[in-house]
Amino acid sequence: MKPERLNYLFQNYFDKTATEKERDELMQIINDPLQEEVIKSLMEDVFMSNTSANTENDVFAQGQKEKMLDAVFAVQPGKPESGGATVKSIARISWVKYAAAAILLLTVGLYFLKSKQTNFDTSQAKISNDIKPGGNNAVLTLSNGTRIMLNDAKNGKLAVQGSASVVKLANGELKYNQNGATEGAPVYNTMSTPRGGQYKLQLPDGTTVMLNSESSITFPIAFKGKVRNVSLTGEAYFEVAKNKKMPFHVSFGDQQVEVLGTHFNISAYKDQPVYKTTLLEGSVRISRGKENQLLVPGQQAIYKTDSQVFAVNEVDVEDVIAWKNGLFQFDNTELEQVMLQLSRWYNVEVEYDGPKPVLNFTGAVKRDNNLSRVIKILESTGGVKFTIDGNKIIVHKK
Repeated sequence: MKPERLNYLFQNYFDKTATEKERDELMQIINDPLQEEVIKSLMEDVFMSNTSANTENDVFAQGQKEKMLDAVFAVQPGKPESGGATVKSIARISWVKYAAAAILLLTVGLYFLKSKQTNFDTSQAKISNDIKPGGNNAVLTLSNGTRIMLNDAKNGKLAVQGSASVVKLANGELKYNQNGATEGAPVYNTMSTPRGGQYKLQLPDGTTVMLNSESSITFPIAFKGKVRNVSLTGEAYFEVAKNKKMPFHVSFGDQQVEVLGTHFNISAYKDQPVYKTTLLEGSVRISRGKENQLLVPGQQAIYKTDSQVFAVNEVDVEDVIAWKNGLFQFDNTELEQVMLQLSRWYNVEVEYDGPKPVLNFTGAVKRDNNLSRVIKILESTGGVKFTIDGNKIIVHKK
């Protein structure tokens, strides 16, 4: 592997311009034990040549080094550590010691640097047992109250309701097939995921929905009339089939999203103080009473339930839908929000031993890792340690 190629891959990853193929290539390199010394040597060379004030040829964006170290030490920029040194002063004094670990451990989050030169605590988490990640797990509740456990159901036709049939595909997804017109009043089904579950659904109109953990969607077995209506709790990613004559509406809380054909993500957990609607493609209109917001791709509408106020921000949509792509994606994310994501995906409770540590995390970790590996990555950033006790994570401040 040439240094230029490795620098290119890292830079694209930092800039979030890397293609899926480039991200896979980078992951393969980092996870190859035979490449450990090469990567460490290359990274030391890169950072040794870029520690001067002249950043004209720096392969990393201005401020990226400090940002990575801020994340590694989980403190705000310039905030004194217990010994009185700031993150920036640490960067000046011993940048080379921490550079490789900062990149490999935090930015990618899948590689553990084993070097006596680092001061990171990479000790194993204290566990009495380990917990496997969540997976495809959901319950389909038919209009007559019948419950079908989708993870246990065999592939093929699961039910017939009027002219609609419910089929579990070979890839584990659920699909509704419409075979002719449906007479009478609308018939509704509900698909729900538990903590530690997710599931993909194809609605009768061809719209696909990916449900995150602890979420549910209620929908008709056939869309009739002038509008396609569904309701949601929790989080879901939608790819809506285009139909200009029949707009697609998603109701959640006291809000509604109206679309014609588009890709978007809604996070509307009842136990969270904000609802977030993020648009990836097309356009959506969010309404609440007489209020409404029109989004363009790359924007996120945030609704605060306490103040009942909307705000629209530009966001990195790849971070928002990382869960759908099998990742925990943290971008200066507060510890409490990190633990909330872990609790939902691993179906565990979180307990804090003393005051909650004020820490932020940046990086990406695969959601198919066991819990012990994920918390070991978090521990390696410093400032916090964890104990897994039965079905509970205990958070300790260092």
